[in-house]
Parts: sequence; C-alpha cells; structure tokens
Amino acid sequence: MTTNREIGYRWLFKDKANFGALPSDEAFDGYMKALLICANGDGTLAPEEREWAVGHAAALGATDKLVDELKTYKAEGDIEQIIGADHASSESRRYLIYDAVRACSADGEYSDKERATVIKMGAKLGLSEELVREIEDICLEERRLREKRLKLLYPEGSPL
Repeated sequence: MTTNREIGYRWLFKDKANFGALPSDEAFDGYMKALLICANGDGTLAPEEREWAVGHAAALGATDKLVDELKTYKAEGDIEQIIGADHASSESRRYLIYDAVRACSADGEYSDKERATVIKMGAKLGLSEELVREIEDICLEERRLREKRLKLLYPEGSPL
C-alpha cells in the first residue's frame, strides 16, 4: 500500500526530475554521497552546504539511516566510483552538477573557487566544462527567479 509520504516523494521526483518512480536506496546513497564529495571538492564543506544536502535528501525521502550518515559523512573518495555504483545515480550525473551548484550556493555565495571545484568534479564525471557552465547558468538563473518570485508574492517577507 502506498503511503501519503510516498505519494509526496513521487510528486517531488516527478516535479524535480520527471522521474516515474522513486529511486532505490542504493541510488539515493550513491547520489547523495557524490553530492557531498562534489561540494567538498575544494576541501571545504561549509555547514550550510552539508545542511542543504542533508535536508535535500530528507525532503526527497532518503532513509533515516542515510540522512543520519550524511550528517557526518567525510565527503571524500572517488566520485566516479560512488555515483557509478548504481545505474540511476550514474545516469544522474548532470543533475548531480545542478544540485552541487545549489549546495555550494547554500551559504549565500557561489565563489570562483567553488565554481572551479564543480567544473573539476564535472570533468571527473565525464562532463565538459561548457556543459557544466550551462548547468550552472540554469541553476543561478533559477535562484534569481526564486528571489524575484518570493519578493512578488511576499513583499513584506515570509509570514512564517
């Protein structure tokens, strides 16, 4: 029987990535760990970046075990091996770069050092610098549109 939470997670995945089903626990594991490795590629994983990734995993329905593990995960290792361990996570390399830009921006900035790190991680995943920059542009444009939407819909600030 499908739970209400599963209905919600399916809706989120459909809205986020046009998935027709929920990813397996193995796909979640590889993807989320690879995300933290990518965000930590410069050797600095800001608390806000980790919190973004942990919250993102929890919001999308990752297991409690994985969410707890991500809270202290060292975010080191071979990103190619970790994301490549599962077909669905391996096929989500471009989305990983998208989410990495979002995670790296969670502390309020997306520095040149972070940009260089994301490009380097993209190269390790077989993605060209041009493609990584296209993904980055979309992500940053969406962030600007989000800010514009929030200012329009809540001109006095968030009610909660």
